[in-house]
Amino acid sequence: MRGFVTIVTGKEAYYRLAHNLLLSYRYHVQSQVPFAILCDQHNRWTDDFDEVVIIPNPAYSYFDKMRVLDLSPFDETIFIDADCLLFRDPNSLWSLFKNGPDVGVLGATIPLDSDQGWWDVEDLGELKSRVNYKMTIQGGIYYVRNSGKDIPAFIETCRLIEEHYLDYHFRLFEDSYSDEMIISLACCVHHYKPAKDWVDVFAFYPEVNFLAMDILSGALEYEWNKFPDHRYKDSLLIHFSTTFARNRWQYKKEVFKLKRGPIRFSNCGEYCLLRMSHIRKKILSTLFRLLGDDRRDVLDIYS
Repeated sequence: MRGFVTIVTGKEAYYRLAHNLLLSYRYHVQSQVPFAILCDQHNRWTDDFDEVVIIPNPAYSYFDKMRVLDLSPFDETIFIDADCLLFRDPNSLWSLFKNGPDVGVLGATIPLDSDQGWWDVEDLGELKSRVNYKMTIQGGIYYVRNSGKDIPAFIETCRLIEEHYLDYHFRLFEDSYSDEMIISLACCVHHYKPAKDWVDVFAFYPEVNFLAMDILSGALEYEWNKFPDHRYKDSLLIHFSTTFARNRWQYKKEVFKLKRGPIRFSNCGEYCLLRMSHIRKKILSTLFRLLGDDRRDVLDIYS
């Protein structure tokens, strides 16, 4: 059986993000593939998911996210990060990953002798002889064929990389562990190449220059800051990252649209809070305009 999964442990605010993701999923899907949540507790935000899987002994860190490898209730899983909002039906992803390896990622490969990438082969110790390219990925989406015969070996490789993490001198998250560093290197060890570059599938909010969106119509267009002259259109989702999803009006505005739309869940209190935030935003916007200060960063602090 196929299914989508998101993962949350810790603060209630993260559960609200996961529920917003589910709301965007239910709005856009044509056929109801089940959507599960892996988490550390049952609460009002988990009630609407098709299945709730409690993570035993959660780490409350990046490692909880990796439990999709062994705890997903499905034979095939597409993981979507809780701080995402869907603008289209994600079932299109199944065909993207179906002929690929047991772990599917979105990203790009880099020649082994390049000075680019997240690590240098000289730092890989016993893994050095097992890789012949580098890889960068984006952790907003992972595919896992949980029933695949190679999954146990892949999990073992991830554990080995975690054990020696600091020895590899990753250029990102060098001193703080990251699922993206571990999974990307494990994919290189197992020769799992990305199914597609992530920028062709979704937007990563902290790296956009331009963003135009309407979640109800599914319109989503953006510019990636590394290629400012190219517009990406009809993307599947936005990965906001937790900080931006909790604090940016652009995220709240799209959630507000969903919650006043045709789908209603039990948590109407969140809708009321969003409406109050919308009214406050209007008042502040008018005030700053009258004062001659239209700074968006100031508005964001109060939204």
